[in-house]
Amino acid sequence: MSSRVSDWPARARAGSRTPQQAGIGRTFDATYEKTLGVAREAAIEAGLKVESATEVDPNTYLIMCKASTSAWSWGEIVRVAVIKASDTQTTVRIYSKRKSAVNIAAKGDYSNTILSNIELKLKSQ
Repeated sequence: MSSRVSDWPARARAGSRTPQQAGIGRTFDATYEKTLGVAREAAIEAGLKVESATEVDPNTYLIMCKASTSAWSWGEIVRVAVIKASDTQTTVRIYSKRKSAVNIAAKGDYSNTILSNIELKLKSQ
């Protein structure tokens, strides 16, 4: 168990090096600032713990999250990339990876949950 916990930073860095085009994405009719503001909340509401949030450049922000371990799963690493597409549109891409390849009980994909949460939050603003 301790090796998986101490392995988190290396695995998180590997997720942040994954191409931004990886994962499932959706473009929202909302400004970059507005979308970025709700993306973190959407990940937390999906049951994830935010480990880090980094501005890659003025048009891209990466939010690194993880799902907790449980009796059935070693957890997952989830990257939320918020990318400015234009002044009025923002793309959010979700990349999920199991902490262990043999972790068959892991949920594996948080994309639809996070993207739906973002959509609902944007509509309510």
